[in-house]
Amino acid sequence: MRTLILGLGDPGLAAERMGLEVARGLHAKLGDPDVDIIETSSVEMNLFDLAAGYDKVVVVDCIPSGEGDVGELRRLGLADLKLVAGRRRERDTEYRATIEVDADGKEVAPFEISIYAIEMGDGTTYDEEFAQIAREAVPRLVAQIAAEEFGTSPLESEWL
Repeated sequence: MRTLILGLGDPGLAAERMGLEVARGLHAKLGDPDVDIIETSSVEMNLFDLAAGYDKVVVVDCIPSGEGDVGELRRLGLADLKLVAGRRRERDTEYRATIEVDADGKEVAPFEISIYAIEMGDGTTYDEEFAQIAREAVPRLVAQIAAEEFGTSPLESEWL
């Protein structure tokens, strides 16, 4: 099964780098030649264009909802994307997903799309503090997603 891990975030900001680090860790943990990774800091993309040719897509990003603990993992569906629209303070952007139709009139989309959002908090966590939280959270988040999506070794604890 061809799989794409799509890591979203800004490598220059500790708070937004965690999504990228989790995507990289997941890709490394799986070590599967049928699993590719794409990293981008832009949410202005056509998700289905990137996903073309893949059977499964796993998106990892950070959101500053302020509704949970920093480093908390949430699983979202495509219907939830409007809930995170405009979540980046520097840009007024959102995910844009469109389904294209091929010449035979069939929808062109991957078989399965999973979206994981990592809570960034309400913006009151400083970069050094966030970096420490991220160092502790990234391996746990990688293990959670790997177990949920790919059935790797069982988790020692329940979802946090």
